[in-house]
Amino acid sequence: MVDYLEGDAVDHEPNLLFDKFDSSAIHHQVYWGLRKFGPYEKSKSRIKLAIIAPKDKLIQTKSIVSDLQSGSISILPGGMKSFFRCELELVDERVIDKPTGDAYSKIANEFVAASNPSNLDLVLVNIPKTGQYILDSPYYKVKGTLASAGFVTQMVTEATFANLKWSYLNLASGIFSKAGAIPWVLHSPMQNTDMILGISKSNILPPDEGPSQMKRYVGHVNVFDNNGKWMTFESNAEPYNPKEKKEISTKLGELVGRAAAKFRAMKKYEPKKIVLHNSKRFGKEDREAIIASLRANLSDFNVAFVTIDESHPFRLYDMSTDDGSFPRGYFAYLDRNDALLSTTGQSAAGGRRIGTPKILHISLYQPLSEFITMEEVVNQVVGLTKLDWATSMAFVREPVTIHFANEVAYLTAALTYSQWRSINGPAINSILNQRPWFL
Repeated sequence: MVDYLEGDAVDHEPNLLFDKFDSSAIHHQVYWGLRKFGPYEKSKSRIKLAIIAPKDKLIQTKSIVSDLQSGSISILPGGMKSFFRCELELVDERVIDKPTGDAYSKIANEFVAASNPSNLDLVLVNIPKTGQYILDSPYYKVKGTLASAGFVTQMVTEATFANLKWSYLNLASGIFSKAGAIPWVLHSPMQNTDMILGISKSNILPPDEGPSQMKRYVGHVNVFDNNGKWMTFESNAEPYNPKEKKEISTKLGELVGRAAAKFRAMKKYEPKKIVLHNSKRFGKEDREAIIASLRANLSDFNVAFVTIDESHPFRLYDMSTDDGSFPRGYFAYLDRNDALLSTTGQSAAGGRRIGTPKILHISLYQPLSEFITMEEVVNQVVGLTKLDWATSMAFVREPVTIHFANEVAYLTAALTYSQWRSINGPAINSILNQRPWFL
């Protein structure tokens, strides 16, 4: 049986802005926008790097830096100076004799003891290729150790070098954004939105020594403005009883309140229209705690809770296309506040992705009063799929609110409690919380 649903499509593919002071510096594709206009922020003229690599990979790793700097590669003519208006400076290098997990841990600890994060923008680390999200791996050992001391990392693996021509711009963009600069944003502000928060919750590993009966609750909030610019990251790490859901909700509410206060301090105005994105449904206690915390921090506001779910059974087909696939930006209503959206189908922004488009299930709930429509939320989500600064692809499937939240959750699951407490301490947090270090 085939069910036919009513639907619509976004008006146009969102354009990106590549100059903070020139509203005409726009393009719908990342590569051509950077090539023509450079980055949105052009004040970062120099990025200081260190390298950690196995002995037999050191020259290979250093060649990435020299290639990005010289601009001798065809895909990136002019290199960092042309695409990002900055230069790379290699200030330190550390060599690993044997690429084992223990060796990476040892070199990371030695690096932390000898270096100052305020004098360095990023550490480029060559690691062995391991399966994604294998927690006991050099990737997480190094990233956790360095992040807990305030160092931001960019990892490269054998896969990077196997397809290096197409990795250069991804690496360049990742390095530039992790150094604290903004490569691009949406050209047009998202409608009826002042602030967007990407929410996630995860568990953290037990303390460093021995097993523990105490689980650790970790909440994360990534803060975006209405042009989709990532602004800051807020988090907490608190012991909790898994049965005390109200306590967890209260902590999450406090976190959202802090994020709103941080937004006000950075922007010099209060966010009136707040949209929260989560990949899981907000529980009633979560919503109530969030609203209470916002009331304690803001004088006047409205809030929308948006669930963006990928783990659903729905499939959509468009009988007007040659292969039945659902084009990017098209959506179908399940009801007034429930829709299915395609973000990776055929598009003028860069062709379709391989395979059948996987649909996003979007639900909207506005408990105070309605201020944003489902159509506006859909347009918001489509725009946010173009803001993953770790890739030069024209778009990705997930909005960056959900993607960043998931990346943080995966990373924190691999950290020890002491590492996470260090990351959230005032000295380290002041370095990391305005840089997407978790990518």
